[in-house]
Amino acid sequence: MVRALLLLLIVAALALAPAAVNAQIPDKFKNLEVLPKDIAKPELVQIMRGFSTSLGVRCIHCHVGTDPNDLRAMDFAADDKDTKKIARKMMALTAEINTSLTQGIGAMRPERLQVGCFTCHHGNRRPETLQQSLIAVLDRDGLDSTLVAYKRLRNEYYGQAAYDFSEWSLITLAEDLAKKPVQQPAALAMLNLNLEYYPESAGTYARIAETYLAAGDTTTAMKSFDQALKLAPSDPWLKRRVDSVKAKK
Repeated sequence: MVRALLLLLIVAALALAPAAVNAQIPDKFKNLEVLPKDIAKPELVQIMRGFSTSLGVRCIHCHVGTDPNDLRAMDFAADDKDTKKIARKMMALTAEINTSLTQGIGAMRPERLQVGCFTCHHGNRRPETLQQSLIAVLDRDGLDSTLVAYKRLRNEYYGQAAYDFSEWSLITLAEDLAKKPVQQPAALAMLNLNLEYYPESAGTYARIAETYLAAGDTTTAMKSFDQALKLAPSDPWLKRRVDSVKAKK
């Protein structure tokens, strides 16, 4: 939430003081490789603002400078930062995708949409899913840190487009983790964490049951299946799955 408020204040400040911002940006641009070399200043400023809001970053993320609040101190032409080089590649890729889509599906889908930075980034600096973020923490710092990371991300980003905090997000992650026996405890921990936010999630209880089944604990699995059936008694798939497990006992 703090990050969202900060970004909102940044955007508001730019919107309320365009003259001050424009005064800090040079009138002529050097070292343009993807954007047209004769691009008008208002158009370039608008594009850069789009990058800022789509990735949740400031100008200094890509441009060389010492003070993020003083654009006059920035060397916009410098190519020192890898983030700027990556941005160029992504701009070219985005243009290529939009061109290819126009040529490939134009006749079939005249109301086609254009992809942009926000399509993948959703206001996040790294265009990664919640699952990818949590797996990185799990591999690097362990399970306890991963549970803490989920709660931190949820507190900071919930209600935004950056991450999917819906009921099935952690269920899907747990399903992938449980495929490796060594990760089954982590899968169960993720599912129990999901119950803190979705206590009546039949899907979570069903996935807990499947994880215990994979570990060879049919008795505990059936308890979770029973809880899932109480929450979703008319679910046909769940009924068939429970009947098939009972038939094997």
